[in-house]
Amino acid sequence: MTTREAEQTLSVIRTLMERSTRYTNLSGHAGVAAGVLALGGSALRLWWNTPFLLTWLGVLVAAAGAIVFFTARMARMNGEPFWTRQTRTVVVALMPAFVAALVLTAVLEQAHQTVLLPGIWMLMWGVGALAMSFFTPRVLWVLGITFMACGMATFLLSPVPDALSMGLTFGAIHLAFGAVLAVRRYAAWMERALTADA
Repeated sequence: MTTREAEQTLSVIRTLMERSTRYTNLSGHAGVAAGVLALGGSALRLWWNTPFLLTWLGVLVAAAGAIVFFTARMARMNGEPFWTRQTRTVVVALMPAFVAALVLTAVLEQAHQTVLLPGIWMLMWGVGALAMSFFTPRVLWVLGITFMACGMATFLLSPVPDALSMGLTFGAIHLAFGAVLAVRRYAAWMERALTADA
């Protein structure tokens, strides 16, 4: 076995081991879709003053649908089932932060304190992303830290219009996150193609 063949074999083994322990079907398209939808929600709030909670819950539902769609598509492209043990682990890791966000949303809506919700949502999404990062590539850890920092900044700079704060965070940051994932995925694909041709 030549040195090149040994390196290729080790690369395959490393990839298989990572797939068995880490969730690798993160889709850059899902991040971009979530970002575009959040920017759409910001536009609705800014230009047509649509109802606060209805707008952002609509964005959440649409973004969740886009994430499921693009994640399932990536799993198919990788020749894997959508609902795997790794998928369940990631979903379970996210659930506490997601449920806490829903409860706090209901409580603050009842108390007529919806101005606090964008910061709460950023913090909770940051906590959820950090919890998922134990089972995903490191980029999700960076996303979690970024959203927690933005959530804290939103409270410190309060009041910040939700169209601005949600557009800059859930919109722009998700667009950047999706672009990074897409570029990394394309670079990995190119590397595999070049290695196969060598």
